Amino acid sequence: MKEKYKNSWNILFEWLGILTILLIWLISSSLFDKIYLPTIDQTFNALLNLLTLESTYEAFGLTFLRTIVAIIISIILGIIFGLLSGLFIKSRKFLKPFLNLMRFIPVPCFIFIISSIFSPNIFSVLISYIVIFPLIYEAIVGGVINIDENIKNSLRLEGFYRPNSIFKVILPLTFPYLNVAIINSIGMGIKISVMSEIIVGRSSIWGIGRLIYVANQNADYPMMFAIIIIIIIIFVIIDFILSILKKKIT
Repeated sequence: MKEKYKNSWNILFEWLGILTILLIWLISSSLFDKIYLPTIDQTFNALLNLLTLESTYEAFGLTFLRTIVAIIISIILGIIFGLLSGLFIKSRKFLKPFLNLMRFIPVPCFIFIISSIFSPNIFSVLISYIVIFPLIYEAIVGGVINIDENIKNSLRLEGFYRPNSIFKVILPLTFPYLNVAIINSIGMGIKISVMSEIIVGRSSIWGIGRLIYVANQNADYPMMFAIIIIIIIIFVIIDFILSILKKKIT
């Protein structure tokens, strides 16, 4: 009973937060230039217009597709190199500088460099991969390192590095770590994909970022706000699904 009462209050305050944001938006749009800060009505009309356009769904679909491809590549390579680094410390030390490059160099720098070398669709996948791969890799390495010592000792009797030990025991034991990393990488991958599309702004790459770039170039701020609202709605849905998956995994 107390738990339900507590949850009701949490939901109430969450809705109060949403209403406060809308109130701030309403007041701000009446005080400032409506060209740069459109009203709720202008944004809603732009949102309805966007939802009637086939190009909107194509843009969102392509961005999500490129993100999924990046996640799949990251999972495959993350498992391979993660197992090597988890099993052999020399591999971990060798790959550490590469991982540091991926983590510490600002993403826009990668975008400018890679976009001048590869085609738009390939570079967008690569940018997402550069951000997602370290998450998957670290999850596998952490999963291998944290395997119970009793299990490791049992495997050493049969051959710790035998394929059966690796693929039937060691790899499955890393799955809880891998699953959480994959869940966390979805939202991050989409954000990076959108950012790369915005920064490059080429007509040859179509996606959510390109929609935002075009809206900014045309000073169509109601459209930009409408795109942001669609992104927020999608992320709320994804976050809800991922939170359920996380609870099941843990």
